[in-house]
Amino acid sequence: MPGAYPLRVESWEEIPGLVHGFLGRTHGLPSGPFSVDDIRDALVRAGETPAVIAASRQVHGAMVLAPEDMCGEIVDDLPAGDAWVSASADVMLTIRTADCVPILLVAPSARAVAAVHAGWRGTLDGVIEAALAALYARYDARGDDVSAAIGPAIGGCCYTFGAEHYDGFEARFGADVARAWRRDNGGPDRLDLRAVCRLALERAGVAAGVIHEVGPCTADHPDELHSYRRDGAHAGRQLSYIGWTA
Repeated sequence: MPGAYPLRVESWEEIPGLVHGFLGRTHGLPSGPFSVDDIRDALVRAGETPAVIAASRQVHGAMVLAPEDMCGEIVDDLPAGDAWVSASADVMLTIRTADCVPILLVAPSARAVAAVHAGWRGTLDGVIEAALAALYARYDARGDDVSAAIGPAIGGCCYTFGAEHYDGFEARFGADVARAWRRDNGGPDRLDLRAVCRLALERAGVAAGVIHEVGPCTADHPDELHSYRRDGAHAGRQLSYIGWTA
């Protein structure tokens, strides 16, 4: 249902001070370029009131950023990167997607969070593992304290993908990656990138039982979600966010 957005993890609603959500088309962004003001407007329309917004120029890599390393509010000249980590109050970490996988991470005991933009290139380059490593190194988060939410993204039902990339994924994630890959006789391969992200999270130490999958396939739900594969270069973007109120 379009009216159900922002999507949230029910069990995370019990974590004191945590704010998070996956927005849909109703609160989406235009095709770009993007500014922090655009992102703030989308969040306000969704009922959020962020003090400081962390947003980046997403480049499909594995660079992890932290607002604690930057001075003042993060505005206008967006830094390049595909993941944010933070333990600061009143800072909203944001990422934008239109088929790629949005991943939110929370470590309640360390009061630390992360937001990850996981396209296929970034996933293969290790952006998920890099974000988790930053949570551990910067904020003393423990692996057994981290839980994850995988948001709306293009599904294996719709994501045709080049067979030439299979060996690279298998080399990084092992033979289990075959579970996310479907090979059709005479047709294109299809990849369930969310399943690969789940595998990456598990291999990096996040327990399977606290990895939550939220929302449907972006390409298969045009009334609810933007999709680059479906709509092309003029597709809008979904916004995903996480942070602490205090």
